[in-house]
Amino acid sequence: MDAASESRRARRAIAWTALASLVAALALEYSRPDLLIVGPITVDIVDNDTPTGGSVSYAAVAARALGARGCVVTVSGPQRAQQLDVFDGHALTVLPSNVTLTFAHTYRWWGSHRKLQVTANPQVTLTRSQVPLWCRRARAVLLGPLTLHDVDAASFTRADGLLGRLLYPPSSQIVGLMAQGFQRALGPEGEVMPLEEPSQQLLAGLGPGVTLFLSDVETDAWPVGAVQAVAARTARMLVTLGDKGAHEYEPGAAAPRHIVPIKINAVDTNGAGDTFAAAYTIAQLLGDPDPGAAATWAASRAVLQPQSCKPHCAPALVPGGRAAPITRADRLRLSAAALLRRAGLPAAARALAARDGLRLAVDTALGALGVRAQSF
Repeated sequence: MDAASESRRARRAIAWTALASLVAALALEYSRPDLLIVGPITVDIVDNDTPTGGSVSYAAVAARALGARGCVVTVSGPQRAQQLDVFDGHALTVLPSNVTLTFAHTYRWWGSHRKLQVTANPQVTLTRSQVPLWCRRARAVLLGPLTLHDVDAASFTRADGLLGRLLYPPSSQIVGLMAQGFQRALGPEGEVMPLEEPSQQLLAGLGPGVTLFLSDVETDAWPVGAVQAVAARTARMLVTLGDKGAHEYEPGAAAPRHIVPIKINAVDTNGAGDTFAAAYTIAQLLGDPDPGAAATWAASRAVLQPQSCKPHCAPALVPGGRAAPITRADRLRLSAAALLRRAGLPAAARALAARDGLRLAVDTALGALGVRAQSF
């Protein structure tokens, strides 16, 4: 064999090795879970009924309705260990406890104000170290603390050592923090009382990659300027306003953007905020330029369901409108964008990560050949 043939053979071997490595990297990236949801489940005592609840429950059913391939890490007492079908379709990790976090709900006679009391508390703090390694690779994380100490939010903004920083740096992962629990103090009888300023647990969980979700119930008591100061420490901050929609704060913006609500006759509002946060996070993941529109659509569907069938039925009407589900093409697009980002091509990665990025990439490539991707 002459030198020229040997050189061609070597180049082909290098090319095939590079192609195999690229395919393997793409497959590994494609296998990442879409969403990791972390927080305690609850027993909610409402009118002598005791359904399984908690932010993670509502977020999980909303995520499943939107096609997300997820992981859930929660804590439960033995009385609820066999009643976790709300998480069907997700990889579930349950940390055992002697009791399940239990809230007693009481309402004033006209039904417009709710009083909460914690009657059982597992006293377990969920951290990133308790999450299975495969689930730590999720493209997005949604944290749902319900008391001050049940989730260590700060641990989810740190990578796992040098290898974790190289393979999955914090910048490659969206983190959503449903922080209502971080704004709750417990009285001597377990009564839930709102804090009048941002808690240390909330502040410790913030960062430039974190999207913060609260409601005006939590923020109305804060000092003047506190909302803007907290928002400046996040990627963005959402404050839901009930039937008035939501405010979306971004660092450096002169004023919040108002997310206009969808006007409907609500049947029951339980889980609306958690559904809003889950849909918003998934829309962010998909590169939707207006995740607030997807979130408010999802929340508007959730409140059309009665309390008696929740949380299972909360997102039954979610797909459709502005809340589009995750598809295989979306996962392929996001996987390719992650590889471009890792290769030092952030502009190309951002373009591909946008909602229509895959179509635009194909149109651009085929356009060079004089072909339009009409049927893609």
